[in-house]
Amino acid sequence: MLLCVAAKKKEEDEDEDTTSPKTYPLLPPLQGEYEAPLVPKYNYAEVLHKSYLFYHAQKSGNLPYQRMAWRGDSCKVCVGDYGEDLSHGWYEAANTMKWGLPFGWTATQLAFNIFTFSDAMKSVDELAEGLELIKWGADYIMNAHYNDTHVVGQLGTSALGPISKMIELDVDFNYWGPPEEYEAWVPSGLPHQATYITPNNPASEITGEYAAALAATAIAWRPYNASYADELVDRAKRLFQFALKNQGSYVTSTENAFQWATFWYPSSNYVDELAWGAAWIYGATKDPEWLDIAKEWYGKSDDSYTEYSWDEKGGGLHVLLYLLTKDDMFYSNAMDYFNQFLPNPKQIVKYTPRGLAYIEHWGSVGYSGNVAFLMMAMAKALNYEGEVAASMTRFATQQINYALGDYGYSWVVGFGDNYPSKPYHKSSYNSYIDFPMRGEFQDKIETDFSESKTEQRFILYGAVEGGPSVDDSWHDDRSNYEYSEVTQDYNAGWTGAIAGLIDFYGHNLFEPYTDCSLDLGWSHANASSPPQWPEDDCYHTCNRGCPRGTMESSYSWKLLMAKDENERNALFDTIYPGEGPIKAAALIGKPLADVVSTRPAEPQIKMDSVDNKNTGSSEPASAKHRRPNREQKQKAAANAAKPAATSAATAVTSSAPLALAILGVSLLFAF
Repeated sequence: MLLCVAAKKKEEDEDEDTTSPKTYPLLPPLQGEYEAPLVPKYNYAEVLHKSYLFYHAQKSGNLPYQRMAWRGDSCKVCVGDYGEDLSHGWYEAANTMKWGLPFGWTATQLAFNIFTFSDAMKSVDELAEGLELIKWGADYIMNAHYNDTHVVGQLGTSALGPISKMIELDVDFNYWGPPEEYEAWVPSGLPHQATYITPNNPASEITGEYAAALAATAIAWRPYNASYADELVDRAKRLFQFALKNQGSYVTSTENAFQWATFWYPSSNYVDELAWGAAWIYGATKDPEWLDIAKEWYGKSDDSYTEYSWDEKGGGLHVLLYLLTKDDMFYSNAMDYFNQFLPNPKQIVKYTPRGLAYIEHWGSVGYSGNVAFLMMAMAKALNYEGEVAASMTRFATQQINYALGDYGYSWVVGFGDNYPSKPYHKSSYNSYIDFPMRGEFQDKIETDFSESKTEQRFILYGAVEGGPSVDDSWHDDRSNYEYSEVTQDYNAGWTGAIAGLIDFYGHNLFEPYTDCSLDLGWSHANASSPPQWPEDDCYHTCNRGCPRGTMESSYSWKLLMAKDENERNALFDTIYPGEGPIKAAALIGKPLADVVSTRPAEPQIKMDSVDNKNTGSSEPASAKHRRPNREQKQKAAANAAKPAATSAATAVTSSAPLALAILGVSLLFAF
C-alpha cells in the first residue's frame, strides 16, 4: 500500500513523475449482452504458441536448447541436501523461487489442458511443445521426491528472519539480475536451498498437488512413453500416501521458509488437494479404489468459492470428476459453480464495465482465464450443444477476447498492436546478455527496474499480465506490479482456454504458428549462435511445408523420442555441432560431469570487476513484490513498517558465506 501511495504522489508532481499515467481502454464499455463472434476474432493458434513460449522464458536448469537468446543455463547450484538435482522446472514469476503449491498446480493444469484439448493442440502443432514442458516440470517434482519421508516442498529463499516480527533479510526477493547470474550476485550469497516436507513438517496440500501433477502428466504421456507414465503413476501414489499418512499444512510449519511461503501463498486447507490428487490417480489408473478415495475427500471439501487456482481446487474437481465419471452429481455441482459467473439469479461475480469477470484484483485476467478453461472443458463434454454449453462458450470467449484486445489493449505481451511494454519481469529487462547495471548495488538496480520508464530489452512473448482494476484501468509500468506482474500460474489455465477456443471454432480455421516472425533476441551483439534447426522443422523455422498435426514437425519432439543415447546425441549435434552429448545430457538430467565431451566456450559477457557489492536493499523487497496474503488481497502490497534494524540486516553482502549470513540474522533477531 505504501508503494501505491508513493506512486500516486509522484503522479501529482510532474517533475517527480516516474510512473505511467493511469490508462483506460480506447473503446467504450459494453452495451447490452455480450454476443460471441460466429468466427474467431483472433488467431488463437498464435496465442497458444506464444503462451508456451512464455514457459521457456521461465525455464530453470541446464537447457537442452535455447529457445530465445536472452535466456541460458541457470539454477547452477540447485542441489538438495541429499544430492537431488533440483534444477529443472520453471521459476514462479520475476524471481527464481519454486514454491511447491503454485508450482505443482501449474504442472497439473498444464497437463489438464492436454488431457482435455490434445486434439486441438495437435492440429496446430502445439501438442509436442506442451508435452515437452509438462515433462520438464514433472521431472523436477520426481527429483524433489527424495524418498517417502523427505520431499522438497520449496526451492529457494525469499527472505530470512522471523515472519512474526516482519523484519527480514531479503534474499531472492532482493535480487534484480538474470537467473543465469544468481549465484554470483544474490544478496548474502545464499544458493537455492531446499526446504523439506517430512512426517514432522507436513504439507499435505503440496504433496497432494505433486501427486496430481504426476498422475495428470502420466495420462498425457502414456500414448508416447508407457514406461515413463508408469513411473509417474508410481510416484504419484507414493506422494499421495505420504500426504494422507502425514496430514498437515505448511501454514502451521515452524520452518522459516514455509512461514514466508505462507505469507505469499497461504493455503486455505489441504482437503481439496487430497481429493484432487486421488481423482487424477484414478484418471491415470481407472482403479475404482482411487475413485472412492477421491469421492471421500471430495465430500469433505464442501466449498469451492469463486476462485479456481493454485489454492482452491473445488471448481476443477467438479469438472474433472464429471469428465472422468459422467456422474450427474458432479455435473450439478459444476453448474452450481458456473452459475456464480453466468447470467442467472445465482450470479454473484461482478464484471468490469467492459466485461471482465472480476474475481480478484491481483491476477484478474489469469483468474478469469482459469474459469474460462473449466467452462470450455465442460462445454466440450456437452459436445458444444444446447443453451448451457452456449452460455459457457460465450463466457469463455468474452473473457479471452477481452484480454486479447477487444477494447484496444492486449494483456498478453507480444500479441496485438497495443500490449504491455513494461511487464514486472526481471530477466527480460536485465538479461545475462544485456545487463547494463551488472555489479551495482541491488538498491540501485531495483530502483532502475521499478522506476525507470525504459521498456523491456527483450519481448516476453505470451506472458499474461495481472490485469486491470475493476473499472478497466491500469498502469503500464513495473512499479505498479499488481497490474504488470506475470507468473507461472496466470498462464496455466489460460493456455487451456485458448486451446479450447481452437477446438470450439474448428481446427481447420487455424494454421500452425511458428517462431519465424518472432524477435527472440538472436540479433543482439552478445547473443550466442542460435540452434541450427533443420529444414524439416516447421515449429522453430519459417518452413510451412510439414503435414499439419504431426508431432515430428517439431524437431524438439524428435529429441524427446530418440530411441537411445547415440541417436539423441546425433540429433542434438545437428542443432549444436560438437555439443551433442552435452545438450543431450541436459535433456535427460544426466550430470555434465559424466559427459566426456567438452562444452565449447560460451560468449564472453563482460563482468564488472567489483567485489560482489550487491548488498540487500535498505527497504525489504519482499514488501514490494508479490500478491498479498489472504487478509490483504484487496490491498496493493503487504508493506508493513520496518524497524531501523532492517538496514543492518540487509547489509550482508553477496560474498558472505552461508554460515556468516545465518549467524548475522540470528544475532539480529535475538534482540
